[in-house]
Formats: sequence, structure tokens, C-alpha cells
Amino acid sequence: MKTRGLTRWVVVLVLALLIGLLLGYLNDRYHFFDSPLPPAAPASTPAEGGTSAPLPTLSPTAEAAAPDPSPASNDELPAPTLFDVAWDDRALWQDGWVEAVRDRANALTTATVYHLQLTLADDYRSFTGAQELRYTNNESDALNEIYFRLFPNLFDGSLTLDQLTLNGTPVEGVLELEESALRLPLDEPLPPGQSVVITMRYEVEIPPVNEQNYGAFGWDNVTLALAHAYPLIPAYDESGWNIEIPPPSGDVIFADSSFYLVEIDAPADFVMALSGRVIDEREAEGRRTVTVAAGPTRDFYLAGSEGWEEQQQQVGETLLRSYAFPENAATNAETLRIGAASVEAFNALVGPYPFTELELAATPNLALGIEYPGVVVMTDRLYQQPNEEPWSLYLEPTVAHEVAHQWFYSTVGNDQLDAPWLDEALAQYLTFRYLRTTNAEAAAGFEASLQERWQRVGDAPIPIGLPVAAYTPQEYGAIVYGRGPLFFIELESTLGTATLDDFLRNYYNDNLFGIGTDATLRASAEAACDCDLSEAWAEWVVPRER
Repeated sequence: MKTRGLTRWVVVLVLALLIGLLLGYLNDRYHFFDSPLPPAAPASTPAEGGTSAPLPTLSPTAEAAAPDPSPASNDELPAPTLFDVAWDDRALWQDGWVEAVRDRANALTTATVYHLQLTLADDYRSFTGAQELRYTNNESDALNEIYFRLFPNLFDGSLTLDQLTLNGTPVEGVLELEESALRLPLDEPLPPGQSVVITMRYEVEIPPVNEQNYGAFGWDNVTLALAHAYPLIPAYDESGWNIEIPPPSGDVIFADSSFYLVEIDAPADFVMALSGRVIDEREAEGRRTVTVAAGPTRDFYLAGSEGWEEQQQQVGETLLRSYAFPENAATNAETLRIGAASVEAFNALVGPYPFTELELAATPNLALGIEYPGVVVMTDRLYQQPNEEPWSLYLEPTVAHEVAHQWFYSTVGNDQLDAPWLDEALAQYLTFRYLRTTNAEAAAGFEASLQERWQRVGDAPIPIGLPVAAYTPQEYGAIVYGRGPLFFIELESTLGTATLDDFLRNYYNDNLFGIGTDATLRASAEAACDCDLSEAWAEWVVPRER
């Protein structure tokens, strides 16, 4: 018995290393950086009682959820024209929030409010957009300009703007950074606490799926993926507006939580996965119009196909919907099972998922999986080759990793270009914790794969807290996705699981719908352990200044 058990573990570890080597090749070829390595063995259903702990409670108020400045009176601003909904009216969003976060979401009175009307072409190669928004200066500085990101212009598509107005007056914007940023100069600085209403119209050309941004924005003649396809206001912080052109590796969105009201006019047979909750739907003359309320979220995402079928599963207050083609129904069901188990696990470990819906879908992206607010997508290759190794080993950790991003990236934001470890390393660590509740062998294999990632750069003590641009592509995968989660595993070993869990819950609660930083994460960790983590941070995260 002992010999057979030892042999099994040796096989598990060897298989993990072999899979790691193969994924290293795939990383170089396909840039699979936004997904974890597979476990050494497929995970089983969760052990009884494995994720049934009571949900951590959230404080009703927190500094991150209550902006200091007061907004300008809406009486002084143009009223909305695309929807008959006042800027301050949150009634349409209420049913989209779980009970535990409603007070916190309603407290975001100065968050940006987007109203969008999008009309998809019959051939899915373009769409037109009408957009208006109320933006409030929540910073301590007066602002001389407001920026928008125009990501389609970076990713082989195009976004052409028209009819730009500021508080009802036509204005001219300035295109910068390869037309990926629109600067809107202000005649007078916008003081803290004051608001403006901006409107625009645009046309977006959608490219074929390609290697730009992992193929997250494109059409492959079957499935449409519209990642960050509309003008989006980026985050403003101590360095100013975050508008740099992103490096090839890493994610691109760094934005504040906002409220979205979106109307989508599409062919009637188009089945959609999208951020938020559908609040109205109507059909006429071969077209279907869907209205969605999403938020507080950092982005709005839409994908779809005329061939998708939907499967559903309820987890607590949250309904999960999973989309794939009929011939992939078995993999779709397994994806839904893993997604539901992940939500249950992370609800118990970190804190409640804020929304009453979460959607999963198969898209033609070139990563293994990509996260968006309220939506996680997996590459359709995982569905097309479900029983072939190594593809069969990828599904569970990929789904768990991307679901974990709903806690860290979506609900608690961070600068994904300057501090990618804050969401990627945490998502990897949560994947490891999820696997520990489902299959010990899978968790051991996953931990071994993290070590193998780091070994690709010779276990070099490269800090995990650097910007994406500071790493080579090989270092980015090895350090942020390998050494990064090993740091949290080491913290758990040093501090104890209970203390580590307190730290995660405090960090999530204190930064709910806000922005996390290296400093706030460390403060949460030190508060939980009542200790000084200077040495650990200098060894793992950022070297101590000399």
C-alpha cells in the first residue's frame, strides 16, 4: 500500500513537470500567460463540507467605498437623452447585487455612469455606438483634461469618433498614442467633486481574431468577442492618467468602478454573454434589442454567437450561465460545474461575489482564459479537445483562475500594467486553494507546476511586484504566475492559514469596488498578523531601497 501510494505521487509530480514543459512551449508560441498551469490530476467534486463555511461578512462602510468629494448638482448638468433614467437613479441596478454589498454599491454616488446604445451589423464586422456619461472628479487634483482609451485602434480594428460634446457644447478632442487615447481638453479645470456630461457617437470596425491582445477583440465568422470596444475613461492616480500603450504581455484595463446602462441591438438569433443583468428584451423584424444594467464594474464586456446554447446553475444568490455550442454540451456542463464550485469556494474563503449573475463562455481567444467583469471566457480549444491531454488537464484550473479574478481585478481593482501581481498572483493562489478543497493530488500537482514556472528562469529572485514592461515574456509568466503565488503559499506557511484567510478577507472588504495597491495589500497582511513583513516584502515583492 505504501509503495503504490509513493509510486502514484511520483507519477503525479513527473506528469506535472512534463505538462509544465509543454506549457512553456505553448507560452512562447501562443502567449498563454493569463492562465494557470494544469494540475497533475483532474479534480474531483468538492469534498463534503469543503466549501460550506459561512460567508464572511462585509462592513457596511469603508473608506474605499465613500469618495470624499460631493458631486455637482445634477440640475446644472444636461439630462440623459439615450435613456429616461436620471444620473443618480440606481433602481435598475438593485436586483443585480447580492444582499451583502447593496449598501456599499449604493454608496458609490460619484462613480462614473455610462449610457451606451450599440447596434451590431448583420455580418458582425462592425457596430455603431451612441454614448453619454456623467463623470465626477473624485481626485484631490483639479483636472485640466479627461482621457478616453480607444483600444480598438491598437488591436487591428478601428474606432472613429463623431459628435463629441461637453455639457451639451460641441468640442474637439485630441488623438494621442497611435490614436489609442482621446484627450478632451477642458476650458476651465474641473475641481474635485464637480461633474461633467460627455456625449459622443462612433463606429467600430471589428477585425478577424488575431494575436493582438490574445484575440480578445474580434470575429472568427462564428463567435464575436468585444473586449473593451468602446471609449473608456482610464484610472487617474498619483502618476496622472493611465494611458500608456500596453506591452504585448499582460492585461490592459485599469479603470474605476462605474455603472453601465447598455442597449444592444443585434440579429435576433445572436446569443449573448455579457457583463451585468438583462433588464429588458424585445424582438422585431429579425432583430433583438437587449437592455443591460451592469455595475459597479471596471468595464463592460460582450461576446456571442448564433450557435450557442445556455446551461444554468444557482449558487446562493448568484445564477451562473454557461455558453457553448451544442456539440460541446458535456464540456459546457463541466465548465459550469467548476465555475459554480469556484464561486462557492471563494465566497467562503474571501467574501461574497457581489452580483446575482456570472457568465462563462467559449470564445476563440488565444489565451487559455480571460477575465472580464461578470464574465469569464475560456478558449474554445478547451471545448473542442476535451478528452485529449494536455487539454483535458487545463479546464479546471483555467476556470477557477478566471473566476478568482471576479474577486481580484473586477471587485478589487489594481493597476494591471504596473502591478500585475496583485490580481494574477492572487488568482493563482486562490486556484491552488480551490484545488485543495477538491483534490489533494491536483493541488500538489498545481503547486509543482508553479515551481516549474519559476524554474524557467533558474529560480532567479526577480521581484514579483514589478510592472509588466520590466519583465521579458518568459520572466512575466515565470515570476508573476509562478513565483507570485508561491509567495502567498509561503506567507500561509509562515503566518498560518487562519491568519492568511483573515488577511484576504480584510483586503477584499477594505477595497471593495475600489483600487488595491502594494501598500494596501501589505497593510491588510500586517494588520492580520500584527507583525512587520518588511523582510518578506524585500525578499519577494520589491527590493528594499538602499
